[in-house]
Amino acid sequence: MQSQDELVESIIKAMDSLESGNPALNKLASYLYKADDKLSEYLDDLNIFIKLENPTRKQIQDAGKLLEQIVLLLFKGLKGVQSIKSFQSAGPQYDLLVSGDDLAWKGVCKTLYLEWEKRDIVIEAKAISSALPDKQFSRLCSIMEHNLRGTGLGIFVTLNGASGFPRRDSIRQRAVSDCRLRQIIFHARTNKMIVVLDKDDLFEFTQNGKLIEVLTRKIRDLSELSGLPTTPAEQFQEIDLPAHLKILYHSDS
Repeated sequence: MQSQDELVESIIKAMDSLESGNPALNKLASYLYKADDKLSEYLDDLNIFIKLENPTRKQIQDAGKLLEQIVLLLFKGLKGVQSIKSFQSAGPQYDLLVSGDDLAWKGVCKTLYLEWEKRDIVIEAKAISSALPDKQFSRLCSIMEHNLRGTGLGIFVTLNGASGFPRRDSIRQRAVSDCRLRQIIFHARTNKMIVVLDKDDLFEFTQNGKLIEVLTRKIRDLSELSGLPTTPAEQFQEIDLPAHLKILYHSDS
């Protein structure tokens, strides 16, 4: 009888035989992210900071370090990570740069629509109270285009999202501006992707598979431009229909 680790290894090998974009990859994606046991504790500390009305400068600085620790716990949970770095290069500071070279990382890349030649992921942690401004988004675009040429995916981990992105419970967004507009233009020009995680996303990642699931949906929406925010993973169904069609979809429920 196969052990749990052997079973996961067999599943990863099966994923290698599937083409990128195959719907079966989504069903197997939960095996590509294992939530760290310590993550809940760090998220509890973050939640305490979020509820502060007037944090001191030291509390804000500590929150920045805490968010970076959460980012590390998240991305070391991806299968196949062989390189994980946080350093000051000759130019920019990189909060986290992750990559891999084996079969498991190939499965991660397929699921996240990444080309193998651009399999590196760069992550920026921003513990600011406001939405991420366009200048920060622009900076990461420049880094990915000119400094980290082997990077195919950039991820902002924020508390309150980025300017121009649809908010939770908002109506459908019909126009794009600020960071959202830059995200679209950058993707169209380079075929590289940048997505944004906020505090609501973070609290979902204590469950195995959820990081991959949410990232996949945010990446797919970059092509679809639905104008809607990402719904919580537990409520997720890709049903986006006008009223006269939705009534037929739910008629057998």
